[in-house]
Amino acid sequence: MPVQYISGFTIVLEVLSRFWPVWIALVIVMGASFTYKKKLALYGQLFDSGVGIVGVGICLFWLFTAIFAATISPFDPLAQIPIMKDVLPGAVEPKSGLTYLFGGDKLARDVFSRMVYGSQIVLIIAPAATGFALMVGITLG
Repeated sequence: MPVQYISGFTIVLEVLSRFWPVWIALVIVMGASFTYKKKLALYGQLFDSGVGIVGVGICLFWLFTAIFAATISPFDPLAQIPIMKDVLPGAVEPKSGLTYLFGGDKLARDVFSRMVYGSQIVLIIAPAATGFALMVGITLG
C-alpha cells in the first residue's frame, strides 16, 4: 500500500493548528504581561523593547510547547510504524489517517512528535547548563 502525502501548504497549516494550546497560552500571558508591565519590575522592563518581547515570546513558546506536548503531538515519540520508515514530510499514516508532519526517521518514528517531546528535555538541560556556566564564570571571574 503506497503512502499518501499532503501538500507543503497543508503541512504548514496543520503544524500551526497543532500548536493551538500554545497560541492561547501565549496570548494570555503576553496580554497580562503588557497590561501589568509597570508592576512586574524587571520582567516588565523586557516589554519596553522589541528585542525583549521577541525573547520572552520565544522562551514562552518553548515552555508552553513542553507543557502541552501530549496535546500537540499526534503520535507517541517512541512508537514505530514500519510502513512509515524514512517517509518524507506530509506522509499520511494509513491506519489512523494522521500525518507525519515532518516525516519519519530511520526507525519509523514521527519527527514532529519527537521534536515536541524533545522540548521537555531542553527545559531540563538549559537551566542546568546555565547554572554550570554561571558557576564556572564566577569561579574564573
